[in-house]
Amino acid sequence: MPVRSPRFRCAVLIVTLGSARGAWAGQGSTASAEAPPPALACLSKWYPVEPVRESGTWMARLPGGKTYPFDDGRTKSFEEKLEDPDLEDTFSIPYHAGPITPVTKENEDPGRIRFEPLFHATYGASQAQVDVVGIEFLGQKLKVHRKVAPVFARVEKRLTAAVEKDPTLRPFLTNVGGTFNWRKIANTNRQSAHSYGVSIDLNVARSHYWEWAKPKTPVHWENRIPQAIVDAFEAEGFIWGGRWYHYDTMHFEYRPELLDPACRAR
Repeated sequence: MPVRSPRFRCAVLIVTLGSARGAWAGQGSTASAEAPPPALACLSKWYPVEPVRESGTWMARLPGGKTYPFDDGRTKSFEEKLEDPDLEDTFSIPYHAGPITPVTKENEDPGRIRFEPLFHATYGASQAQVDVVGIEFLGQKLKVHRKVAPVFARVEKRLTAAVEKDPTLRPFLTNVGGTFNWRKIANTNRQSAHSYGVSIDLNVARSHYWEWAKPKTPVHWENRIPQAIVDAFEAEGFIWGGRWYHYDTMHFEYRPELLDPACRAR
């Protein structure tokens, strides 16, 4: 067997390493091409969701093993998205925090589209399964889901500081309308976010709700909730019903994925 010179062995090693780097780079490109949609990947930060690929389709695997397509491939009207959404539909109307502005675009309701299996898997699929705990919120005893109790505590801290700066905020934060209540949304067969103990209604007497308007149509957006209150909730991952065309200004709901920039990436 011929003896290879050190120079030859070095050349072979360089070529081999170069080939390996090329192969790894190719693998990286393939992995990147097969990465789940950003919104699906981001959901796993906030919910017990595992992105998986089945027969070329990205799916969300929930606890128990059941999978759901992230995008069911159907073109839907707004009403169809409300009644029978996939996970992609829940991101179809971007949520924008910041200065309060009237909502005039029809059906601009970011967050009203909810994928119920996700809520069931995260918070409970029946009233008995929802792990509710009692909290004190601005001097009022409320019931919320155990998982979000720390978030409510952080909101309370922000609101307490806001009221110290501006006492005129206090009336909006007394006589809270409600938190946990296993029920359907009025005039629908869809489960309310209150069913999961992740939302709160502020003082009803100082709020507006499109269903209470006379006449209801055409919808004319109204609001009295101050900016400082909205900012405190949004800073901790709550969306506000005052950002909806079908406004519900008393309503705040924990939906951190809708406020996470990573979940909005395309």
